[in-house]
Amino acid sequence: MNIYVGNIPYAATETDLEELFQEYGQVAKATIIRDQSNGRSKGFGFVEMENQEDGERAIAALDGQEMMGRPLKVNPARPRGQRREPRYDERRGNDRKSSDTSNGKTFHNPYTFVPTPPREKAIRHAGFAGDFNPLECNLDHASLKKDLWTGHIPITLKTVTPLVLLKDDGREHDPKEHQTYDVLDYIPESSLRGMLRSAYEVVTNSRYACFRNEDRLAYRMIPKESLKLIPAIIENGKNPGELEACLYPGTSDITAQRPAGPMYAAMLTRYHRNSRANSECVGGYEPKTGDEVWAEIERRSHGRYDYWKVLQVWSKHKYPNKPSAAGKVVKGRVLITNENMGNKHDERIFFLDGANANNPIKRDVTHLKEAWRMRIQSYRDAHSENDIFNRRGAVDKPWKKIRRGAGQQDDMGWSSHLYEDGKHRDRWGRPVHDALELQEGDMVYARCEIDPNGNVQKIEDLFPVMISRELYDNSPEDLLNASLRPAKTLSELSPADRLFGWVPQQKQDSTRESEGGYKGRIRVVCNNGPRSSIVKRFGGNGIPLAILGQPKPAQGRFYVAEDDQGTPQNSGIEKSNAGYNKPGKKGLRGRKHYWHHKGRESENASEYWEPSAENQNQEYLRTDDKRDTQNRSIKGWIEPGTEFNISLYVQNLQPQEVGALLWLLSLSTDHCFRLGYGKPLGFGSITMEIETEPLKNRCLPLGTGADWQAYYADLNATPPEKLNSARQNGCIQEFKTQMETAYHKFPSFGQLPFISDFLQVLKGPVDDTRIHYPRRNQRPDPEGKNFEWFVANERGQKRSLPKVKANNGLPYQP
Repeated sequence: MNIYVGNIPYAATETDLEELFQEYGQVAKATIIRDQSNGRSKGFGFVEMENQEDGERAIAALDGQEMMGRPLKVNPARPRGQRREPRYDERRGNDRKSSDTSNGKTFHNPYTFVPTPPREKAIRHAGFAGDFNPLECNLDHASLKKDLWTGHIPITLKTVTPLVLLKDDGREHDPKEHQTYDVLDYIPESSLRGMLRSAYEVVTNSRYACFRNEDRLAYRMIPKESLKLIPAIIENGKNPGELEACLYPGTSDITAQRPAGPMYAAMLTRYHRNSRANSECVGGYEPKTGDEVWAEIERRSHGRYDYWKVLQVWSKHKYPNKPSAAGKVVKGRVLITNENMGNKHDERIFFLDGANANNPIKRDVTHLKEAWRMRIQSYRDAHSENDIFNRRGAVDKPWKKIRRGAGQQDDMGWSSHLYEDGKHRDRWGRPVHDALELQEGDMVYARCEIDPNGNVQKIEDLFPVMISRELYDNSPEDLLNASLRPAKTLSELSPADRLFGWVPQQKQDSTRESEGGYKGRIRVVCNNGPRSSIVKRFGGNGIPLAILGQPKPAQGRFYVAEDDQGTPQNSGIEKSNAGYNKPGKKGLRGRKHYWHHKGRESENASEYWEPSAENQNQEYLRTDDKRDTQNRSIKGWIEPGTEFNISLYVQNLQPQEVGALLWLLSLSTDHCFRLGYGKPLGFGSITMEIETEPLKNRCLPLGTGADWQAYYADLNATPPEKLNSARQNGCIQEFKTQMETAYHKFPSFGQLPFISDFLQVLKGPVDDTRIHYPRRNQRPDPEGKNFEWFVANERGQKRSLPKVKANNGLPYQP
């Protein structure tokens, strides 16, 4: 009889498996299935027993029995041709049913957006949901106010999924080394306060506490647009601080669409697989960016266009040979941008020849310094320093193209504007300037405004490479409604600012005295000090986690809405139209929040962290067990079910402020807030509830100023009554009524978009589709190359991020 055995410990051998089954009869063969590439166990196998009766006894006895701490799944093997990959619930045991009821063709992105409708009506309403100076409304700290609430709200916080709070050891970490972090055995009060404020901002639709996105973001240029770009070299202008660009159109006349003749720059072939096709560098000379050279060029045709092919190149200090009959010798300057795209053959030589050389075109570009900085910064923001300087752990130089094995795509090299950051040296050991600063000598491509007669009126933009990044017309801040932008004055403080405090984020108008800020009226305290017993530690060097993705706000299809209500854009529209443009018509999707990974609440601790090739839901682990500069390792975790006692001390709160807090803290336990490290991986889901029977001597009552006045006026008086359900419901109802009045176009409090969508985020997606970073298939990607999905999406359906309550997610094959 052939028996399937699942959930086999990775340390187990065929001998271990055979000995286990031999207790029930004669074993003919025991096999553990292994990965062909590395020989590692896949965590399942087969046992053949001599007779049917012994096999059935073994199945009955061993199904669910632990082996090296893991419960085995044992059942009859299907005949060949009928076998299938075991379902997730079968691998995990009968105590855990699969939560993956999706069709396997879609996934949910780890983050989504809760809408933030404009607040103009709320501001004009000027009630609780609006903006006002709290000091003018007696919301201060000087004394207890008669009708305002002061006291203590005791809370029990309970972990639902692993909680990971990284411990800062105070030392500066080497970015070239893999980082392993110890974890805290308590919850920092700043983390609690930040989590609570974030939730309070959402449910009151307050202004953003911090929003610094004034730079315009960029997207990849449409390739045909590159034909309009003209090579140029930056020179100092006539006055200090001024810059101008000298155009280098080669031998061709400039037109609005493409060269009137061969391509403007000559092609210096450096990366052709057939080395004989590469341009010859005479005398072993290795050209560098900015070098002046002599070059023999020959006009050739590519079918759709003509170009100048560089046959030979000499240093400017070496006199060139006489050109061949079809060639000519020109003097030019070399631009090396490295193998920054697949199948790249050529670098470029900028040159002027003929009439163009006699009358070079120069135009002022001083006004483009800031746009240049934003464009280069957008390149940098798309990659971490480790991506550029420490790829695969041992790359000697960032411009090197990484060669992979047979059948694998090579990694590209980086262009100079990425690694020229002012801190490193170039390939020749020379200190480099920071490419963010446009300066004399920079070799660029210019997009020009050209009149019908072919005259260059002005230079509109500058680019570091031919197929570059285009800047969107507007910045993210331009698309954020003014009523949602961070407050600049005390009179603009929204509900969250007034409760948690406010510090100006922007410089004050120099003509008026600065407003220093406003102290919050809530203090968040974790009453549990450090408890080493709550941390479950791993042996050795800890557990390597999956790579955490970086924010990608330039992905307009995810971050930009088609209106100011946060409505997702339609799929299929062009990238330039899906981005940051049309302020007043378009808006932002809202506040970014991470989904609760529902269905993971009852994970068995030993199985949760044991890497399993057959458990495709372990998105939080690095599937190839690598530790490099891209991911992090942790030494421990706080397991689900751990409780913390939290105290909220409040002073002079309006009934609506109390109501908003109490409503948040009274949500059912299937609503999970997020705290700590690794939220995209599913860590840090917690629940909060008000303690109805606080510990003795730990509870300061919550009452109005009138309650406290009566208490202190009579030494025999009892403390203010604990917040009973009637008073609690009264405050909550006042909060709901104020929000309904301020946003009256929505039918009820529960239908306010920021309320209904936020509650869904706390519960998890509507369906049970898996949650992970975008990728092209269901199998976890250990290298975290989610950019491949975005590239495929632009070539395919051009999908936008679905709304919170969508019934399905994003397709693996967009």
